[in-house]
Amino acid sequence: MKTKQTYAWLIAATVLIVMQAAPAKAQNHENEEHELHTACTNYSETLSGIYLNPDKKGTFKLDFEQALKEDAVLEITNTAGQKVFQKPVNNTKTQHAWSYNVGKLKPDTYLVEVKTSDTTYWTRFKVGK
Repeated sequence: MKTKQTYAWLIAATVLIVMQAAPAKAQNHENEEHELHTACTNYSETLSGIYLNPDKKGTFKLDFEQALKEDAVLEITNTAGQKVFQKPVNNTKTQHAWSYNVGKLKPDTYLVEVKTSDTTYWTRFKVGK
């Protein structure tokens, strides 16, 4: 009887050890995939300090702040996927904020992106009637 109990405890302990090791292995595999995916594609994060305000005569002014390490491109796209505005963002070591008059925008939801060679900063804006 004592041999059966010892054998049962040994099996239970082995199962617990295997169950604890399996999620750790899967998590490490996910991290490796994420690192590989990040190395092969652009990194994406939200754009900080961004404001889209109505300006005079029905046009809009876009202001944003972002710590950029290199020159970028600002693009505004509507829900149909059409670019409605595009301008270069020239980076200087002292400049961390930019302002653009983006013209008239029809009521829609717009995707605002600032793209560098390896990062895309983005946010969405809804312009109502």
